Order: sequence, then structure tokens, then C-alpha cells
Amino acid sequence: MSERSERMMKYVHSTVATDQSLKNLEHTQRMQALLVKAMNLLPVQEQDMFLSGARTLSIEIIRDPKIPFGMKTRSSGSKESREYTISICRECVDWTENRFLGAILRELGHVVAGLSPEEEWPELRGDRARFKEHVELVADCMVWKWGLRHYNMSYLTETFQPHWVDRIVKDIELLLESDQRFKNG
Repeated sequence: MSERSERMMKYVHSTVATDQSLKNLEHTQRMQALLVKAMNLLPVQEQDMFLSGARTLSIEIIRDPKIPFGMKTRSSGSKESREYTISICRECVDWTENRFLGAILRELGHVVAGLSPEEEWPELRGDRARFKEHVELVADCMVWKWGLRHYNMSYLTETFQPHWVDRIVKDIELLLESDQRFKNG
């Protein structure tokens, strides 16, 4: 194992908190191994963001709520001292490896892109829904920019209906073409 991979493993193990009732489950170990794998897939610049503390991240593995949501990223604090929390439902351990990796990479895309706290989102319901859709699109674009499109596609195709996947892919391609954040160089 390389020194960087070992540092990433220690980082992930120090970042993950588990619901007390899930502490002894082998599922937690599998999720941690997948989280380490996902973090090691990131480009070096993004890995350094996490390892250096430039992005404050905590990951919590939780019991499945009445309506499981898979994974979700929340942020809090000012732009200068923002903290991010990724919540992962226990159900995700049963997903295929590529779907899990695609989902967690999407959530890491939120963190790298600097997801704003929900209280800063638009207040009107329609505007809020459009903003949420755009936020998800930006996270997908981050994954594609990192050269990990195949994981994102696994997540999308195993999560959404084909007509939604087609629309999302078309929107990703449009945003990649139009947004300077995703241009190389």
C-alpha cells in the first residue's frame, strides 16, 4: 500500500462515525473499505483538499430512515469555514460496488464544489427545486471531470428510470461545455 493510500485510509477511518446500533456490523467495515477506494480514485489535488484539512468533512453511517435516501450531503458554516457531512444509509451497503462508488463520488463532488447550506438556497419552492437539480448536476460534472464518468453512470442507471438518465446525461454534457469550472487547463 502506498503512503498516500495509507494516509487516505487513516483519514477515512477518522472521518466516519457510525450509529451506535451499527457499530459491530461487518457492513460498516465494507462501507469504510469502499469509502477508502472512492477517496483513492479522486485526483491528487482533490485528495489533498481532504488530507490537508482544506475541506472539513465528516461521514456518518446511519440506520435506514422510514424513507431511505441513499446518501446526502449537508453543509454548514460560512464560506470560509464550511463543514460538510455526508450521511449514508445502511441500505447502501447492499448496492453494487460501482453504484456505491458512483454515489459517494457524487457526494464528494458536492464537497469539492463547495455546496452551500440549505438556508442559503432560494426560498420559493420551484426555485429551490431547480437549484437542487443544478447542485446535483454540478456534482455529476465534477465526477465526469475527474475521469470517473463510468461510476457516475453506474449510479445513475441503477437509480433512475432510463428517460431520466438520458435527460441527466444531456444536462451534464451541456454544463460541461458551458461552465468554466469544468474546462481543462
